[in-house]
Amino acid sequence: MRPRRGTLAAVAETSADPLDWQRAIADALVAAGVGVVAYVPDARLRGVVSALGARTLVRTLTREEECVGYACGYAAAGGRPAVLMQCSGLGNSLNALGSFAIPYAIGIPLVLSMRGTLGEENPSQVPMGRATVALLDALGIPSYPVDEPARAGATMTGVLASAYAAGTTSAVILEPELGGQRESS
Repeated sequence: MRPRRGTLAAVAETSADPLDWQRAIADALVAAGVGVVAYVPDARLRGVVSALGARTLVRTLTREEECVGYACGYAAAGGRPAVLMQCSGLGNSLNALGSFAIPYAIGIPLVLSMRGTLGEENPSQVPMGRATVALLDALGIPSYPVDEPARAGATMTGVLASAYAAGTTSAVILEPELGGQRESS
């Protein structure tokens, strides 16, 4: 069971010491005026959430499609949202992306923590890890992998610009080479 906002587990979720690339992503989100981050807890993303601190509201939700719906509503109300999730949750969010965000040009910046690739020890993560980019491509969602820490901030900035200026849902894919832990098997 995933923690809900306000529980002790959710508080612990935001207490990680962020890596430089996680700070760079958080700084890009803040600089772009992101008012809310809808987030399903993930170890690699924990440092981004921690680096956001009190600068941006983090809404911890339990399902990825819930994050997309929340972000679409926030955008429709004139705000700037972002969604953070593990790539294995992408499958849960496909209908919300394909029937809501994309047809109505609600540009949602996505940050996906990759599983199922390099060094993966949990076989249940492998199918979605292999399918992530193809699923994004099938929906016409551009994706930009980041495997070097120095590229994280600039890539995030570009995805944010595409989302907010052009109404294009785009994804930053955080590759395992970045470090920052991963969920245990």
